[in-house]
Amino acid sequence: MKKVLYLSVAAGLVWFQSCKEIGPKINFGQGVQQGEDTTYTADVEVPQTKKVVAEEFTGVSCPPCPNGHTVMASIKEELNKNIVIIGYHIFNFPQAEPVQKNGEQLSKYDFRTQDATDVGKDIFGGIGAMPVAGFGRVIHNDNIGINTPSWSEAAKVNAGIPTPVNIYITSAYDNVTREAKIKVKLAYTADVNIKQNLTLMITEDSIVDAQKKSLEIIKEYLHEHVLRDIVTPTYGEAIPPKVDPKVPGRVYERNFTVKIDEAWHAEHCHVIAFVNNDDASDRTIVHGEEVKLITE
Repeated sequence: MKKVLYLSVAAGLVWFQSCKEIGPKINFGQGVQQGEDTTYTADVEVPQTKKVVAEEFTGVSCPPCPNGHTVMASIKEELNKNIVIIGYHIFNFPQAEPVQKNGEQLSKYDFRTQDATDVGKDIFGGIGAMPVAGFGRVIHNDNIGINTPSWSEAAKVNAGIPTPVNIYITSAYDNVTREAKIKVKLAYTADVNIKQNLTLMITEDSIVDAQKKSLEIIKEYLHEHVLRDIVTPTYGEAIPPKVDPKVPGRVYERNFTVKIDEAWHAEHCHVIAFVNNDDASDRTIVHGEEVKLITE
């Protein structure tokens, strides 16, 4: 689902007192309306603490996957919550299919999405087992997707790589229209001499539904971090050349309007944004951020 409109930056926006640039309207492809984004320079910020982006391939019919959820939760504590977790449920994989027993379907929901499937195929090169996860899309033990025994080490290694960009997300949700106006702000704190992409996602927590675990079926399992939609293209949206040079003090802002599906519980949804390098030899996610869809 790509129900996205890019909003023009409001005319009344208060600018920083330093040099500012507003780019021309850009066509981002079929199905996406033209819109304005903004880039300008400001005072150099103190770098944020790096948040590791963990991409976990999991399934409700996967008996060992609950152990993966437990491992990921422990890593979150090890990293002082400086981690953004995304749960991918993919098509064409038996362990990701809705739970059945004796021909009766026990799952109320189907968490599988084409977006998650495309990430597994196009970015991870195919998923051959579950659970597997990647941390910042960095190769670890010769693979991007690795098994649970290596997760903690890979996450800690990735957390030790400094981020060159700060990420801020604001979200304003309209319960009547079920539309969220989301702004992502990137503030560079170090030089970056490579093309980069911005990815925006919606996930949902606190979904109670069936899950296989070892030899049993838990009918009221609490599912977390479930990917609902990748708002941008799967590989992310290119940060335009007008942002270059990406030097300390360079700021880039983009506004989105996202339609929240009726089947999702907006109060349990989260907005995730991350920046990754876009080079044939370097697809590293350099930083991620996550906020609640409905902020108080």
